[in-house]
Amino acid sequence: MTSTNPASAASVTDGNLDIASLTRGAFGTLVNDTVEMDETFGEVTMEDGEQARVRYDLAEPSWSDGVPIDTADLMLAWAATSGYFRTPKEGSPDGGVDFGGVPTGLTKSAYIPEVDEGARAIEVPLVVPVVDWRTALDVAVPAHVIGQKALKIEDPIEAKEVVETAIEESDTAKLTKIAEAWSSTFAIAENGKASEEALLSSGPYRISKISAGEGGQEVDLEANPEYAGEARPTYEQVRLTPAGADALDSLGEKVDVVQVSPTKANRKQVRDLERRDYGVANANDGTMWALILRTDRGLFKRKDTRTAYLRAVPRGDIAEGGAGEWAEAYEATDVVLFPPGGEGYQIATEDSGFSTKFKASEDATAPRGAKVCISYDKSSAFAAGAYDTISNVVDDEGWSTADCGVSSADKLLAGNRWDAVLARIPVPQTPEEISAQWGAKGSQNATGGGDRDRDRLIGELARTADPYEARDVRVQIEKTLVRDSIVVPIVMNPTVTVIDKKVDSVRPRSGRVAPLVSTIVEWSPTKK
Repeated sequence: MTSTNPASAASVTDGNLDIASLTRGAFGTLVNDTVEMDETFGEVTMEDGEQARVRYDLAEPSWSDGVPIDTADLMLAWAATSGYFRTPKEGSPDGGVDFGGVPTGLTKSAYIPEVDEGARAIEVPLVVPVVDWRTALDVAVPAHVIGQKALKIEDPIEAKEVVETAIEESDTAKLTKIAEAWSSTFAIAENGKASEEALLSSGPYRISKISAGEGGQEVDLEANPEYAGEARPTYEQVRLTPAGADALDSLGEKVDVVQVSPTKANRKQVRDLERRDYGVANANDGTMWALILRTDRGLFKRKDTRTAYLRAVPRGDIAEGGAGEWAEAYEATDVVLFPPGGEGYQIATEDSGFSTKFKASEDATAPRGAKVCISYDKSSAFAAGAYDTISNVVDDEGWSTADCGVSSADKLLAGNRWDAVLARIPVPQTPEEISAQWGAKGSQNATGGGDRDRDRLIGELARTADPYEARDVRVQIEKTLVRDSIVVPIVMNPTVTVIDKKVDSVRPRSGRVAPLVSTIVEWSPTKK
């Protein structure tokens, strides 16, 4: 853990997001492909018309020091992530102010929000509608702390009022100090030391201690008495500690819940624990294994050749070859843009045409002399086993497979020899992430090519406010991937959680953000 400000672009790490899931309230949280709203924190509404406007109405949340969360906190959250003050305004003699916040759809703000003090609400006018309007406003840090630190104002209510006024009046001098405090006040030192103000919470837990344990940093949490939301925790105290190599050995003694990646080395131990009535729960980490074809050169420039090859790829065999004894933990997937389990996944599966297009067929026969060089991470047991399976099976269909394996995942796309890459890729959650993976100019586009229609749809998705319409646009993007025969999804990458007998209701969440700790509020002691 390096910071308690999860909205800072420099602080988007697994550790920081884990803690934030327990110590920060929010209007809405994206879980897999569904936004879960928290009405105990507030309500978000979108108004259509000549100009799209999104309104954020607070309920009655407060920070753990008892100071209410109000419009000053909302305005600060808007200023930090909208980037509105980054560019100097017309006629201003001063330069711009950059908070360094994680950009959201609020970068499309038309002008400074209107404040409704009595209702504890702000209304943000937008240049165009945005798809993430329900989750875009991240109330990550307390405005009164920023006012106290940046502007040297002792009284917390006065401090937050001055912050709000500075934003409303575009006071560049004050905003520069506010931005600096926003990005620096909430840092956690390497030894775990942090200011008392940096540890303030608006969620069900607050940080009570950060220390160096035997295996690394440990974070102690305690229930937040000022929390007024529905997610009331049963456990008053929780300690998070790194899962070392012997974590499973200490289950039931030093630790109560352990989350690990499934490996050949821990298979027998997990199975033995399960047979002794310890709980075992499988989920995925928000990434999938997929085979992606290079389309801008070589063998797979022709779509019919790509289609024939992907029909020859034995997805079920690949999963078993890579997973080995852990095969049941790897969940199959037929979709690239949706995680399994949600309504969007089901619709994409039905509408994309994937299962029909890539089912086994005589068309899978290889062109004469076809040789496919596959890049994969040799250090990954799954990738190595999957590659062996691919080479054995597709060779029977007339395809010749060459080994373009590399020593680590960051070298997968190096060089020009490879034709296909077996890679672990994230399920994209935002239009920006979809564009990076599958857009014509995407920074992570492994195909080397693109599609004008797909780029148009990604742009349309970013401007689609209705969640059902947004889902349908995303399905249309999925269809373009199937149409172009550029990728075949194989399985989700799993996590395995092992639970001591005395802890109940541990249901880890699939996905990239806080998959285990975000559910701690649901845990309870086992009833005897």
